[in-house]
This record gives sequence, C-alpha cells and structure tokens, in this order.
Amino acid sequence: MRVSTGIQGELDLINQIFNDETTSEERVLEAAASLYKSGEKNIYARLLHVMCHLRLAPAEAKKTWEAIISHRDSLEGKLGRPMGFRVAMLDYFINESRELKNPKVIEIHVYAETARQAAVDELTGVYNRRFFDSAIEREIKQAARRNRNLSLLILDIDNFKKINDTHGHTTGDAVISALGKLLKKQIRSEDTPCRIGGEEFAVLLPETGVEGAEIVAEKIRHEFSKLKIASTDLSLSGGLATFSSDATNAKDLIDRADQMLYFAKYSGKNRVISYASNKRRHIRYPLEWELAITKTSGTAGKSRSQDVSIEGISFELDETTEPGELMSLHLNINSEPLELPVQIVWVDNNAKERRFRAGARFIRLTEEHLSSLKKRLPASANRNN
Repeated sequence: MRVSTGIQGELDLINQIFNDETTSEERVLEAAASLYKSGEKNIYARLLHVMCHLRLAPAEAKKTWEAIISHRDSLEGKLGRPMGFRVAMLDYFINESRELKNPKVIEIHVYAETARQAAVDELTGVYNRRFFDSAIEREIKQAARRNRNLSLLILDIDNFKKINDTHGHTTGDAVISALGKLLKKQIRSEDTPCRIGGEEFAVLLPETGVEGAEIVAEKIRHEFSKLKIASTDLSLSGGLATFSSDATNAKDLIDRADQMLYFAKYSGKNRVISYASNKRRHIRYPLEWELAITKTSGTAGKSRSQDVSIEGISFELDETTEPGELMSLHLNINSEPLELPVQIVWVDNNAKERRFRAGARFIRLTEEHLSSLKKRLPASANRNN
C-alpha cells in the first residue's frame, strides 16, 4: 500500500482504505494498523482528525486509538453483543475522556465523498489542478525518500480550438471527457491522472523511468488517435520529464515537461517528446536501409529505415504496431547480414495512406552488435559515440 502525506493526505488515506468502496469499520481498523506498521506513524492522528476534528500528536493519537478499541471491547463484554467502532468512540469521549467538549463523530464515507468531489474534475472524472499541485509535491518527496523514479507526462489535445469552432462546445466537451476516460483506462491504479486546465492533462507516473514513461505516453497517444467523435481526427501532443534525472523539484519537473510539450507542438504535433530524448547524446543519421522485420508473433514484413543512431531507429511499416512490442530487424549491407533486436517506443499512423511510422530502441545489443552497427553508420558516428 503506497502512503501519501501532505495537504491532500487525508483524502489519499480515505481513498486507500476505501478503494473497494466498502465502509466496513473493521477494514478501517485493519488498514490503519497496516499503514502504521508500514511507516505511516501519523495514521491515527489523521484518522482522529478526520472522524472527530481532534488534533493530537502521533504518539498520543495512537494511545487514544488503542484506548477506544479497548473501550469498545469492554462495552461488548458488558453488553454481550457487537458494538460499532464509531459508537464506542463517541461513548469513550463522553464517558471516559474529556478531550472533546462537544463530541462530533462523522461518517467516514461522507467525508470521503465530500473530499473526492473537491479534488475531482467534474467533466472528466480525473483529478483537478488543485489536487495535482499537492500530489506532485507529495510524490516527489516519496520518490526522493525511496530513491525511485517519478515521471510527469503533460498532454494537450491538438487543434482543440478548431474542434470547438467547427463542431461546437458540446463536441469539445465530449473530446475532453473521452481523454479523461482513456487516461483512467490506460494507466495503473497508482498513477495519478489530472486535468490541469482546458484541454491540458497531466499524469504522474511513480516508480517509472524514462523508457517506461515513453511507452505509456505512446500508448495513450496511439489509443486517443483511434477515437471517433463527430468525425473529427484526434491527436495529442505531449511532453515528458523524469525525477530526478531531469529535475529535482516539482517546479523544474513541470517546466521541463511543459517545454517538451511546446517542442512537440511546434515540431508537427501528434507526438510525445521526452526531456531525456531532447538531450540525446547520439546523433541520428538520415539513412534508408532495406529491412526485413520479424515480430514475436512470427509474422514478417519488409520496411525501410528513415533515420538511425547508435541507440535506435525509425522506419516505415505496412501495418500498425503497438508501443512496447518487441521485434527483430534484419539488414544486409555490403553482403554483411545483421540482426538487431528492438522495442517499439512510438508509432505514428497515417491511416489515409496506409503507411505507419515507428520509432524503436535497440535492446540486448552485444559488443559485436555495436561494432557491426557502427561500421554501417557514417564515420562521424564513431567519433561521437
């Protein structure tokens, strides 16, 4: 169970405990104990504040929580029947403790729903900008503490003003809503999708490095382009940055992802650019190599490369593929065959011309692979790599 802290911590706690939408009090007790053991020492203080507006130090809160449980057990023994935890809590504060002058115990599910409504964008069902601002700070602190990656993806719907002007605001809202639903479908439960303004969205991807985030981003972009709303061609542009390789604080991480979004927009749109790829050390060469392709499914085809570097290649396909797919590229230059294993990173579909462009990174390359590849690149490649 991932634990969050900060301004939105109470909401996150409620979401964690009630992620199956149960209101079982026993589940609250079990989850609280589990969170405490996992290192969330403020759990009882936060729950007591949520349930009865009582502010206590962590150690005192734990002692109070245990006293309430003990009081409930005592009452059940005297009455000979089960007693609800909230009832026992109220009785404890009235008859055993004088810490609350006006005891007020609320239903957790009521608080959770109120907090959820305050944090969620009504049109899309994803989190809003206010939640994003606190979530990114929280996730960065957690990533730093655990020495883990955190990637930020910022997405913007291409030509959205034209969609609104041509088809009306109802269609525009439908497109925005569809992207929100798509994000929730394509990402993991621990990821955080947010609408941060107009047609702009952000996704926080904890414990995800550059390559993993690029694959997630391309899947989202690819799936969005397949949506059909009012006969409108849909596409996304995106910018991607990763903590801590690209930035070490929230402001810089947002700025760098936003910069990459800007580059994507002004490089032709319908693409996602990562800060890491923009800093790429390896030069790409415009080389047209004849390729034979073998997919893991066993299907084969012919293709032609468009540009090549020591780390990856882009090429055309007769049929589409998916980001993350593994395949082998076979080339034969000057009667010297070479097989290169690759993983698809991005796909650009041109359905009208029935041609598909894909970018892939080389994987599992041996020294022999690298030596053979360098021989086929221009002489400058050997000086730069």
